[in-house]
Amino acid sequence: MDGSLQAINIVFDGPPTHDGGRFVEVETDDGRSVRVGHWSERPDGYWALRIDDVRISSAEATDRTDRA
Repeated sequence: MDGSLQAINIVFDGPPTHDGGRFVEVETDDGRSVRVGHWSERPDGYWALRIDDVRISSAEATDRTDRA
C-alpha cells in the first residue's frame, strides 16, 4: 500500500468502556506501525496522544459538550 491513501488506526485492546481498553499502537491499514504524535501528561491528570498539524474542517469540528 505504499504511496496510497490510507487511514490511521489507533488500536486498543478492548472497546471504550468505563474500564477502558488499553492503548496498543497506531498503525496503517496494512498493519505497519506509525509515529503520528507524542504522549503528553495534561494538567487535569489525563494523558493525551497529541497529533499536531491536523487539518479539521469546520463541519468535522464539534464542541465537547455535544458529545454524549
